[in-house]
Amino acid sequence: MLLILVLSLPCGGAEVPRTDRTDGLIRELLVKLDSTGIYAAIKEGKIDAQKSKLPGESDVESSEICLRIAEEYFNFRIDSSMVYLEKAARFAERSAVDSLRYEVSIKKARVLSFAGLYNESREVLEGIPRSKMKGELLVLYYNSFSHLYHELYSNTGSSSGFHDEYVDTYNLYRDSLLSIADTASVLYLRSYEKKAARAREFAEAIRCNSLRLSKIDDKRSGAYATCLYDRFLISYYYERNLTGEAVDNLLECAIIEVENCNRNIASLLRVEALLININEIKSAKKVSDYYYASLLAFGSKKRLIDVIEQTIIINESNLQLLRKKNKQIVAALVFISLLVIALFLILFVLNSSRLKIQRLKDNLQRSGRISRNYVGVVFKLYSSYMKRLDVFRIKIHSSLKRGNVEQALELTSPSGEVSSVERRELFHNFDVAFVDIFPDYIKTVNDCLKPEERIVPKKTEILNNELRILALIKLGIEDYTEIADLMHCSVKTVYNLRSVLKSRLAIPEDEFMKIISEL
Repeated sequence: MLLILVLSLPCGGAEVPRTDRTDGLIRELLVKLDSTGIYAAIKEGKIDAQKSKLPGESDVESSEICLRIAEEYFNFRIDSSMVYLEKAARFAERSAVDSLRYEVSIKKARVLSFAGLYNESREVLEGIPRSKMKGELLVLYYNSFSHLYHELYSNTGSSSGFHDEYVDTYNLYRDSLLSIADTASVLYLRSYEKKAARAREFAEAIRCNSLRLSKIDDKRSGAYATCLYDRFLISYYYERNLTGEAVDNLLECAIIEVENCNRNIASLLRVEALLININEIKSAKKVSDYYYASLLAFGSKKRLIDVIEQTIIINESNLQLLRKKNKQIVAALVFISLLVIALFLILFVLNSSRLKIQRLKDNLQRSGRISRNYVGVVFKLYSSYMKRLDVFRIKIHSSLKRGNVEQALELTSPSGEVSSVERRELFHNFDVAFVDIFPDYIKTVNDCLKPEERIVPKKTEILNNELRILALIKLGIEDYTEIADLMHCSVKTVYNLRSVLKSRLAIPEDEFMKIISEL
């Protein structure tokens, strides 16, 4: 139980809210990452289908085809996107259609800012005559400028003196876009959504996002994924209140981006941090490897620098988690070692208890056998004594009846042969029974005596008087008067024999008596 407790302890990271869909979405994303080669082939197929249409019937058509190809390459391979924008620019230049040339330049500036080439992007935008911008072209123009300054301030350190200037310029272009764009357009709704989120008007930001989602028919498109990611940012970045629904939006966005082979996926970096926070280290590593490989294929050095900086932070957190996990593993190993030691101790105690129980069982069986045997022996002895008493009574009666008083007196004399024989038989039967019950008795006593003082009974006896007195004490008879009566001797004799035995001991008397009592 202690081991389970240690291994189940959290090893750090923030609590991540979940819904019933969250775990399924994580599993789906990890499965999608194994099929990225298929998605890349599908993407290449779509691009090749567009390429097969080149050259178009006119320079305008060819330029528009190149713009579509550049758009397909935009989040797939940025260098290729630039190549086809350059081709689109050449076709537009030959077409002499100003609006087409300006559109290509605006989209080229956007790609340059994504690639981190901010000066080049600004030069392209400043080279476009503002007075020539009308309608949707002016909206795109303001959007490219706002995106450029968004990239500048979001990638400039807070200590930079230009940060506030970039923020102000971004706000100006964003507000300019909002003043002229169609209020029902996706571009207007997204710009207004970000403005509301920054102003902490979260309900309004969510309303705009919901309108954007409702306008997208293809729920597996990159535009739909972008909406989901923006919705996640409202909760996570602006409101600072990450919910289970926001987590699901992030995961669903990442799944769609992987399916569309979008290699400029900001969502995956967030997913990696999320997986680390819920201790899915192996899954986080899989996401991180894919994300890094995607950015390498995307070709934006600026994006690589950004992700490396963020990855360093994430890896530091990951390292801290691993250290904590290692500490838990060490603690678990210590607990396992202690449990193993405790297990051996328990096994030792159980084995000792088993041996004791087995000895008790054997002793009980032996005691039962001895009890059965000696019940019969005692019965036979009493029966034998009754017969002898009857014979003795008949002899005395016959002697007195015949008037032979001298014979009767001889038979009843205390020093007579009958009394000696009975005493010897009594001692013999006691010795046999006691040694049968305690077979190690003589050896145990001798082990406690000095080597030269060990007791060796005569061949005609089992126990001598010293061993017999000690045997009676072992049986619980400690009154020397009672012992003298049983031994048919004086109390002084008992004292003397006891003193002799005490003088022959090789160990203290208390220890000796304890050994005898525990026999």
